[in-house]
Amino acid sequence: MKNSDFSNISTHVGDPTRLAALRAVALLDTPAEEAFDRLTRLASQFADAPVSLVSLIDSDRQFFKSCRGLPEPWQSRRETPLSHSFCQYNRVANQPLIIEDARVHPFFKDNPAIKDLNVIAYLGIPLATVDGYILGSFCVIDSRARKWTSAQVSVIEDLAASVMTEIQLRTEIRTRISAEKRMQEKHEELCLAHRDLQRESAERLRTAEQLRQMDQMLIQQGRLAAMGEMISNIAHQWRQPLNVLALLAQDLPMTYRLGELDERYLDDKVRRMMEAIAHMSRTIDTFRNFFSPGKDKVRFRVLDAVEKTVSLVDTSLQELNIKIEVFSSADPMIDGYPSEYAQVLLNILINARDVFLARKVEHPSIRIEVGEEDGRSLVMLRDNGGGIPEEISDRIFDPYFSTKGPQGTGIGLYMSKMIIERNMGGSLTAGNADGGAMFRVKV
Repeated sequence: MKNSDFSNISTHVGDPTRLAALRAVALLDTPAEEAFDRLTRLASQFADAPVSLVSLIDSDRQFFKSCRGLPEPWQSRRETPLSHSFCQYNRVANQPLIIEDARVHPFFKDNPAIKDLNVIAYLGIPLATVDGYILGSFCVIDSRARKWTSAQVSVIEDLAASVMTEIQLRTEIRTRISAEKRMQEKHEELCLAHRDLQRESAERLRTAEQLRQMDQMLIQQGRLAAMGEMISNIAHQWRQPLNVLALLAQDLPMTYRLGELDERYLDDKVRRMMEAIAHMSRTIDTFRNFFSPGKDKVRFRVLDAVEKTVSLVDTSLQELNIKIEVFSSADPMIDGYPSEYAQVLLNILINARDVFLARKVEHPSIRIEVGEEDGRSLVMLRDNGGGIPEEISDRIFDPYFSTKGPQGTGIGLYMSKMIIERNMGGSLTAGNADGGAMFRVKV
């Protein structure tokens, strides 16, 4: 090896990638191990050399993973400064460093290792990784000048290869342990995440169940409120036929006493009584159907639902001088729940009535238009009650929001929106048009 091969040694020693490779094997400052000591003993025996070393070159020192035969205090310290290192110059893979007498060597003759460690003859093999990084040297040292035979060089090379096998084995074991640890940590993280997801899922289910129960409670409250309205309307619907029945009941005995009760007269009275009874019966059927929601969706005519709902309230609206008209440009059929659909219409009509009364609107009127839009049914309910105030327009469908004071439940429109949008897959919107409110029911 020429003197030029020893130039720029500091660049080689301080190379960050080489130092990273050295630290990756994690052997610096570790205790002695029999696997390495066995190899240094074999080297000393075969080469008949008093000193043998597994030397790892750090940035400012050489650390001996295994050392045999060094004088004290170096044997106990297991390291020297780089000033005492021949091994740092073993920087070319597969190229041994052979020195027969360092005292006369032009490059090493002034090295303090000659005096302090009795390094006279030196044979070192670079410890190279599979990536070509030189970690240090496996070497034998003699305190006298000597020639190293080719057989000795060959054996020391084989033993150096065994050193690298041990280093690689430990690296692989440590890598595997580290990977297993990371996998275990990842597994634990996944288990924790799974438990968190289970807790979150259970919480979502509990929340969903609470919301479902609240929705059911609101629907029930809405039904009870609507039932109260319907009972009031039935009273209005029955008032006229009951009056007719009462008058006929009073008229028949008097007609009989006067001798004017003939067959023609009796047939007429009975016909009128049966008409009154039939009207009351139809009212009962409508009331029963209104509050008997089906469990399954059925196909029904939207116009029928509108007309039946109007028939339940028109008498009470007429008594308040509220004009209500129904117009149709189409006769759409939809799949859904007719009683719930009718309840939505009833809620909107009741709201309009209450607005008329609160604002004392002159000539109040409600216009209902039945038609189609984009292939779906559309019912528009318009009134002339002054419209929805801008400051509450985005809150009218909120649960428990009401402008009616203590007598308002604030659930009618919320429940209506839920029925149309959640139960029937449609849309319920509100706005202002032509001096009044307009509700659009699209299914």
